[in-house]
Amino acid sequence: MKTLVAIDGSECSMRALDYVANRPWKNEDQFMVISVVEPIPADLGVGIVPPPAGSIEDKMYDECAEISGNGGRKLQEALPLNPILVSVEAGLVAETICDTAARWEADLIVLGSHGRKGIAHLLLGSVAEEVLKKSPCSVEVIKAKAGDANADEHEEVEFMHTN
Repeated sequence: MKTLVAIDGSECSMRALDYVANRPWKNEDQFMVISVVEPIPADLGVGIVPPPAGSIEDKMYDECAEISGNGGRKLQEALPLNPILVSVEAGLVAETICDTAARWEADLIVLGSHGRKGIAHLLLGSVAEEVLKKSPCSVEVIKAKAGDANADEHEEVEFMHTN
């Protein structure tokens, strides 16, 4: 089985990584830990122009490389017999996660969800929801239990989607 774990350094994505690390796997199961750098467009009124080299995007790439590298090391410590790949991708987050899963022929995508509701969900959207809609494979979304004041201490698979 090939499992792609998408992380962004947030508490909810670290719960997803912990979920994968603590679950039983076969020795031949493979994992890819990815972080996605979403380009920051510069709108000059005539289209979107990428920012110059040496910009904040370079810093974002470095941060994502550190996040995915640390995640890969954590997973490798928990699953020393399994192959672990680490990747930093660039693009729109949900689309890039799905495209990477398709290219790598993943069987499962695991990611965390902030569990935003109402206006926060409307304004910020949901990467997890978009991945569910566009995924080429099964998806597990890990989030805190609803209404839990100590949400960071609990984990739960909220929903699974299988294509």
